[in-house]
Amino acid sequence: NVQVKVVVTEPEVREDNLETLGLKELVSTGWTNFIGSPTNRIHNVTNGASKFNGVLIKPGENFSFNKALGPVEASTGYLPELVILQDKTVPQYGGGLCQVSSTAFRAALNAGFPILERTMHAYPVSYYKPYGVDATIYLPKPDLVFTNNSGHYILIQTRIIGMKLYFDFYGTKSSQTVKFAGDQNGAGAVALVENVNPNISEAGARGKGSFTARFYRFIYDGANTLIRTDTFTSKYDSPSKYPH
Repeated sequence: NVQVKVVVTEPEVREDNLETLGLKELVSTGWTNFIGSPTNRIHNVTNGASKFNGVLIKPGENFSFNKALGPVEASTGYLPELVILQDKTVPQYGGGLCQVSSTAFRAALNAGFPILERTMHAYPVSYYKPYGVDATIYLPKPDLVFTNNSGHYILIQTRIIGMKLYFDFYGTKSSQTVKFAGDQNGAGAVALVENVNPNISEAGARGKGSFTARFYRFIYDGANTLIRTDTFTSKYDSPSKYPH
C-alpha cells in the first residue's frame, strides 16, 4: 500500500466566482473567414485557436498573444504550412496562425482596448479582408499586445463555425461606444471593425499589388462625447517580392 498525496488545484474560472471576476456578459466578438484554406492551414488555425479557449486576462494586464500561444512546433500539434518570412513565403510549423492573431486583434478593437503592439502582414492576404484589420505574429516577435482596460477580468472563448473563427471576450461592458471608419471625420462609421471600409491609397507605389490601407477607431464615453481617436495604417508591399 502506497500513500499518495493529492493536491487539488481550483480552476481560475468557476461557477462560484463569475460575479467576483466580473464575468457577466459578452463584451466583444471578433471574427475572420478562412474559407479556401488548405488542410494543414485549417488544422493549424483550429489548433492555435484552442490555446486561447479559457484564457483569463487580468484587469490592467498587457496581454501578449505570443505568450498565451506558447511554443509553435510539431510537439505542440502544428503542421507545416506557408508563412511570410523575410523575403519569401515558405512552409513552417504553424502556418496560418496569423488567422488566429488577426481574429484576436479584431475582438480587441471591437472592445475598445488600447493596442500596444500590432504588425501588418508584409503583403495583402485575402483571408484578412477588410484590408488593414490583420495582425501578423511570429515567435518571439512580432507580437500582438493589447491592454485590458475594462477594470474587470476578461475571459476568452474561441469557436469555429464552418470556415469562420470567432474570439469572444466575456467580462463587464463599459458605457463606452466604439465605431470605425475609413474616413478620419467618421463618415460611414460602423459599429464592428469587420464591416469597416478602409481608405485605400498609394496603389502600386511599392510594386504590383501594393497599397496602403487606413482606418480610424472612434471611442465615445457614455454621454456620446468623443474621447479618443486611433489611427491604424497598413503599408502593404507587392506580393511578387515574396515568392513561394
